Amino acid sequence: LLAVCLGGGNGQEYRSVIMDFVDRCEHNHLLLNTSKTKGMVIDFQRNTPPHSPVNIQRADTEVVDTFKYLGVHPNSKLNWCNNTDALYKKAQSRLHLLRRLRSFGVHSRSFFHSVVSFVIHSAVVCWGAGNSDRD
Repeated sequence: LLAVCLGGGNGQEYRSVIMDFVDRCEHNHLLLNTSKTKGMVIDFQRNTPPHSPVNIQRADTEVVDTFKYLGVHPNSKLNWCNNTDALYKKAQSRLHLLRRLRSFGVHSRSFFHSVVSFVIHSAVVCWGAGNSDRD
């Protein structure tokens, strides 16, 4: 997992920060699984060309616009739309389960607070302030 902010330029800063990260991992005897490593470039400039993958330990990393990390779905523009959509889908499936369990006499309030509410409030500290009216 690599997420790097660019301050304008040609992507050289992106590559140098990643190589510093790789050097720090090697220095601390940490192994990087390059088959699972993804790169995400956070760049708020307009009309930026697509960034080429960085070669880490003789393997190119895939540059992605969004990924899932600890249940949170950040994207390269940090607008949290993907995260909100994923939470909505997960909460809808849990609410459907709540409706089905109601027919079996399960106490709705305790189920809601233990299962549905958890989905809605997970990582709200990270993404809560960044939501738009659409979200």
